[in-house]
Amino acid sequence: MFAKLLCLSFASIIPFMFSLNGEFVFDDSEAIVKNKDITSESWLDPFKNDFWGTSIKSNLSHKSYRPLTILSYRLNYLLNKELSPLQFKATNLFCHVACCVLIWMSYDCIWKRVKMRNVDKKYSIDVPFLAAILFSVLPVHVEAVCGAVGRADLLSAITFFVSFLIYDKAVKTKSMLNIYLFISIILAGISMLFKENGITVLGISCVYDLVINIKFRSKGRVKSRNKINNYINVHVDNKSIYRIACVILCAMILLYARWIVMGGTKPEFKPTDNPTAFSDDLFTKVATYNYIYFLNILLLIWPQWLCYDWSMGCVPLIRNILDYRIIFVLSFYLYGLFFIISIATKKSNYSIKRIKLLAVSLMVIPFLPAANIVYPVGFVIAERILYIPSAGYCLLITIGLYKMKKKYNNYFTQVEVYFTCIICILALKSWRRSYDWQNEYQLYTNALNICPLNAKVHYNVAKVADAKYHADWALAEYKEAIRLYPEYYQAMNNLANLLKNQKKYKEAEHYLRISLHYKNDFPAAWMNLGIILAHTGRYNDSQIAYKTAFRYRKHYPDCFYNLGNLYLELNKTNDALENWFHAINLNPKHVSAWTNLLALLDNTGQIDKALQIIPKALDELPETPLIHFAIANIYGKIDEYNKAEKYFLKAINLFQNRVQAIHYANLGVLYHRWKKYDLATQMYQMALKIDSKFPSALKNLRNLERLKNKSN
Repeated sequence: MFAKLLCLSFASIIPFMFSLNGEFVFDDSEAIVKNKDITSESWLDPFKNDFWGTSIKSNLSHKSYRPLTILSYRLNYLLNKELSPLQFKATNLFCHVACCVLIWMSYDCIWKRVKMRNVDKKYSIDVPFLAAILFSVLPVHVEAVCGAVGRADLLSAITFFVSFLIYDKAVKTKSMLNIYLFISIILAGISMLFKENGITVLGISCVYDLVINIKFRSKGRVKSRNKINNYINVHVDNKSIYRIACVILCAMILLYARWIVMGGTKPEFKPTDNPTAFSDDLFTKVATYNYIYFLNILLLIWPQWLCYDWSMGCVPLIRNILDYRIIFVLSFYLYGLFFIISIATKKSNYSIKRIKLLAVSLMVIPFLPAANIVYPVGFVIAERILYIPSAGYCLLITIGLYKMKKKYNNYFTQVEVYFTCIICILALKSWRRSYDWQNEYQLYTNALNICPLNAKVHYNVAKVADAKYHADWALAEYKEAIRLYPEYYQAMNNLANLLKNQKKYKEAEHYLRISLHYKNDFPAAWMNLGIILAHTGRYNDSQIAYKTAFRYRKHYPDCFYNLGNLYLELNKTNDALENWFHAINLNPKHVSAWTNLLALLDNTGQIDKALQIIPKALDELPETPLIHFAIANIYGKIDEYNKAEKYFLKAINLFQNRVQAIHYANLGVLYHRWKKYDLATQMYQMALKIDSKFPSALKNLRNLERLKNKSN
């Protein structure tokens, strides 16, 4: 037993551990890094907001209510005093190991309760353990385990299977209603607070109760048309019926409570999130949805095409019956029909049939909330959604292995060896995929091969290319994203920013105005248009653009910062200071606003005011080199040489390989005024090593040499 537990733990850790030294990627940015519910002092905010930090009753909310998952993130934050990707990912990996153990226990519970008693041990294999091993290494789990956002699926799965195991205890007791039943229902409600599909454990529990307690009783033989047929009567225990009725009632109450929490409104998504849901043609909807179901099964069977995002054009709509993909849909349902026929008509032991029914139920029922049946969801395919359903798939595959071993023992004498080879192949695939989830650059660029028609993939590749200063590559990817989706206003906005940096103001303005044509209430585009207009000398139009941005987003620190820059350009220093203070009040860690504020106070002689706000700046941004550099300049001007030197050296140390000539040159000026001429000479020379034509360093070094010559 201990050896098996060790083996299962090893299998569930090794393929995924290589992502531990990675970064926050993709949805982690919105759900964790930018989510104030994780870092705020209030423990109640997660119960008021959705998973992404938006008020759950807002029309803008996706209605993903997962407060307990957010609280688990808060615990990670409190333990480490910062948002550490390593700690978040390690916690996810621990949750995956725990879930694998619980699934093994659940498989064992099902197998012992339903398995044939007259199985020849000669042909027997440890189905529960092998199914758990298969589950532990599935590549489709990489997104849930290696992406911090997958914590919701992991914790939901843990409480899902704990609830199931406790329900099994409820079934074993003699009384109809017992404490185990209600604990199981409570855990299902808790599971739903980790992620919505957690409540489906109640559906699995009902099927389990029904399947293990249904009895087939022969009522004799009936002669009809010269044939003698066995008459079978199906009987279900009354206790099971009462338990199932209680579970269904509680499930309805929980669902109604969930509806009330959502404010009695369904989530609203954009056509880009789930294009099929916005199709007006019924055939297109039905055919495409069924093809998506087929793709989900395919990702479990052959996980070659794993992608972090399947939205937009990743899965083109099936618009007519001549589309070749209809064959896959028909094959999918034909296989399902054969499966039902085999269950209903094939003469075999009822125990195996029961287990197969439970396995299929475990695949289908947890997937139903994502099936676009009740209401549309905000994605096309999400691999982490398959985390719980894959447990049913693994059990079904291992049952097939068991039957092959029993029926074709002469050909499959070493079936465990073959199975081990499959496990190793899947583990290697998971290891390779976990490497992709280390950082966004690898994750996004890998997706280009899987979903080349997905505009969002090209958009995200452009962002990481820009972050790595590959401007030409970023421009090409943004333009490709716009070509694939001509209404992609976010891509147009980002493309305009790139063009602005290259001083291609006319082309940048063109894309911004097209962006605003498709989404007039896009505050970022209005702000960026204001920047472009200011650069081209149209100051009044620029001010109007900034004010329009505020109309759609009142608390917009970046816009206050840029409006302050406009007022500085117009020599309205008081207005500039006021807007930068606004930016800092809204975002106390706005580096550019702090830097400009300190510099302007310094340049306008408001030293006392600057000295008053320096402690707050350092408190908010203690390790920001630009802040230390600005503070050093202020202390240097008031002849506080020791303090100025301290902050200059701190700034240069923090800049590391990003240090510029001006940083050494200004420190040289300080030493020059301090009459530490040798140190001043060294700093000027350091500045000239970075930029051999830096004017102030050249001039001051010549003055210093003249001074030395005179003294000699």
